[in-house]
Amino acid sequence: MTKKRVSKKVAKAVSRSLAQRVVELEDREAIRSLVHDVNWMADEERLDDLLACFTDDLVYDVGVFGTYHGKPALRAFYEQTVKAFKLRIHHATNQVIELRGGKAKSRCYWKAELELQGRALNSSGHYLDELAKQRGRWKVAKRTATITYMCPLDEGWAKTRMMTLG
Repeated sequence: MTKKRVSKKVAKAVSRSLAQRVVELEDREAIRSLVHDVNWMADEERLDDLLACFTDDLVYDVGVFGTYHGKPALRAFYEQTVKAFKLRIHHATNQVIELRGGKAKSRCYWKAELELQGRALNSSGHYLDELAKQRGRWKVAKRTATITYMCPLDEGWAKTRMMTLG
């Protein structure tokens, strides 16, 4: 083979590899943005936008708050339970994303400052998300939101690990 032919083959292989890496980076950024967007939409009570971030057959497991199947059930959970918190500020950190073609897994920690019945609360835990790419857009198919603690700010999690609501 001539040097010119080898260069074209090498360039094509490098180009394809580069293109694949760019797609992977774009997918990771889209998933990272999706997790943050879900938090913003929940905090701002933008339920229609929030629900658009999930697949139609979603499963949302919130431990002590129950497991919800499908968008109507998730909407009811947000309208009945989440809206009771007058202030919600969620933060997501330490995200790890695993890509597998049109599916992915994401895990991250979350922390939230909340207000319920005039009382400041601290809350923290982690999300485990299973995601699917539908029509070029990543969506959450299954979310497990594990609460590590939810406690009054003035008491702290060392004194009250998990408070009761109501």
